[in-house]
Amino acid sequence: MKHLLTSLCAAVALVSGTLAVAQDRPGVVFTEEVETVVTVRGVHHVNRTVTVEDPDGERVTIKVPDESQNLYQIQPGDKFKVRFAQAVAVGLMAPGEEPSMGVGEAMKLAPKGATPGGVMVSVVQVSGKIEAIDYDARTIIVRGPQGNLREFVVSDMVQRFDELRVGDVVGLQVTEALAMEMIKQ
Repeated sequence: MKHLLTSLCAAVALVSGTLAVAQDRPGVVFTEEVETVVTVRGVHHVNRTVTVEDPDGERVTIKVPDESQNLYQIQPGDKFKVRFAQAVAVGLMAPGEEPSMGVGEAMKLAPKGATPGGVMVSVVQVSGKIEAIDYDARTIIVRGPQGNLREFVVSDMVQRFDELRVGDVVGLQVTEALAMEMIKQ
């Protein structure tokens, strides 16, 4: 798990240097990391999905990449340590910039026959126009380049949040990384 978590931290660190924003405008990188143990509740080999349950009883189904060679080892009742990290870089773009979007993904999986696990990283960089702001709740609603609306919570770390205005174009880079490794029982 140590090398997986190193990869996870490196992936989240990508956020800090890749979002170009106006230097004199509000901006921040906010990271959150959660670690828990989940129990496998179902495995569907044909669809390549695994349903897991967290300690609070919440279930989620995970799509296992085609490249994963160890799905056959996973059985209901198995326990996995899961670490999820999310980093969001928020920055106000230069005046006149148009909304845009870019997506990237990477993964590192355990070799065949090894303990099942791996790291999957997804990076979405998008800019959009602020359609609504709730200063008290610290949320913004952003219209992306395809016209869809999405709400974002803006961390207290964003100093000058009160300077954001409806109509401003903001850049957001969301990096999500998931590291999983089976725990021996």
